[in-house]
Amino acid sequence: MRTTLFIPLFILFVFQGNTNARAQYASENNEPLIHALGVAAGFTTGYGLSYRFFPKRFGVQSTFAPYSDNKRATYSIGLTLLYKLSESENINLLLYQGNQYYYNKNKENNTFSEYFNNGLGNGIEFIIQKRFSCNFMGGYAGYENFSKVNFTAETALYYKF
Repeated sequence: MRTTLFIPLFILFVFQGNTNARAQYASENNEPLIHALGVAAGFTTGYGLSYRFFPKRFGVQSTFAPYSDNKRATYSIGLTLLYKLSESENINLLLYQGNQYYYNKNKENNTFSEYFNNGLGNGIEFIIQKRFSCNFMGGYAGYENFSKVNFTAETALYYKF
């Protein structure tokens, strides 16, 4: 558990200096903030630490959450494609196509399960301040390698730089 928490915190610490310098430069020159770091949780976008790159109308979001202890190991890896339908000062409307790979291993009896979730839908991004945004997305999804089809919901909170 300790190692699992240490790795993401170390990564955030290492990139913090570069992030702050880039954020200050972008702010001073009125450049668009195209990078974002945060946390995300969704049935088809994955859950955990998230990075978003949104240079113009098309963007991509990646999400990753490793967890391991003496009894199990769980990994959620998400890759989401984004398209900005409309953009305003406080709200953006989006289309998204989410892909999640989920892996869970029970170490006690040496069994595992793995599957893909895939979703498509629309979303809304609320720009709380210039650098902070909150996203809510929903749509329709195929779960566990398309063995189930149902509604899906996703959310995320980002710091832009």
